[in-house]
Amino acid sequence: MLKKNVLTIAGADPSGGAGIQRDLKVFHDFGVNGLSVITALTAQNQREVAAILPVSPAFVIKQVKTLLKEYDINVVKLGMLARADIVVSLARLFKQVNFKKIIIDPIVVSSSGYPLLDKYGIIALKKQLLPFATIVTPNLHEAVVLSNMKKVSSMEEMKQAAIEIKRLGPKFILVKGGHLKEAGDKGHPPQAEARGKKAVDILYDGREFKTLEAKMINKDVHGTGCILSSAIAACLAKGMQVEEAVKKSKQYTSKTIQQECQI
Repeated sequence: MLKKNVLTIAGADPSGGAGIQRDLKVFHDFGVNGLSVITALTAQNQREVAAILPVSPAFVIKQVKTLLKEYDINVVKLGMLARADIVVSLARLFKQVNFKKIIIDPIVVSSSGYPLLDKYGIIALKKQLLPFATIVTPNLHEAVVLSNMKKVSSMEEMKQAAIEIKRLGPKFILVKGGHLKEAGDKGHPPQAEARGKKAVDILYDGREFKTLEAKMINKDVHGTGCILSSAIAACLAKGMQVEEAVKKSKQYTSKTIQQECQI
């Protein structure tokens, strides 16, 4: 049986912990064939991003179109897109090519605080790319950016953010609450802390919320968002429904973090 083809469109990470390199590792673990299109070169390690060098939008699209000449691509995963013109070019392409499933990891800033998508790129992402998304996977900071809320620091605010993001067009929203404890208002501990130090995510399809829990691991691991979103892409390519894919991917992500932290 032929392997399913999954394409990641993202930045390159020379440390291998995130970006294209991490996505391809995850695809291999799930037994799917990984294809990759690079949007930007980066100078980074496990702790910081020092610089980025975006690829021209025309060359990003050339990479995708060249792959399409040979491969039937089942699922596309978007990571770091760097610039507005890359976002706009991909949106134009998606109008021409009907990809079955698109996963968007809305990367706007690195964990060390380095901007990975310009402000016009964020606007274009919201208006032009999110309507194509099967699922979008923001963390708490990204949920604030996409929802235009002042803060997302509780379970109720995560749900409200999901509602606001749904209006932008994606079919499913997964708001990741992994940093909920540190994001809580002073004097008002977030509800996740009352759940026995669980990392709580919210999955929303426009009709109902599903609460998904995993063990909270108090380690700052580089690339966890890339791991989860690329795992979801691989699971969808293998025929899983969205909720099943997210649950399986959370289990895989937790196991990977534990192994890398040697817990």
